[in-house]
Amino acid sequence: MITSSDSFSSYDLGKYFAVLPQTTVFDLPAYLTSWGATPVTPGFNYCSGTNSEWLLVDDLRRLIRTHVDPQFSWETY
Repeated sequence: MITSSDSFSSYDLGKYFAVLPQTTVFDLPAYLTSWGATPVTPGFNYCSGTNSEWLLVDDLRRLIRTHVDPQFSWETY
């Protein structure tokens, strides 16, 4: 979730968004260039209520098996 107040430090990475600290300890321009990041419009917000992409239960199970636990089984829990 990105609130409208987070928009001032949020960047669009294409498939993802990044909410960065207001004061960075790294080279922000280099980070933005490296990731091809662009700032979101001030006031932008992103939340479940306005999201157009939804996952089904089977999608979530597949993601868990792929990224968390290859042995994951719903029946186990």
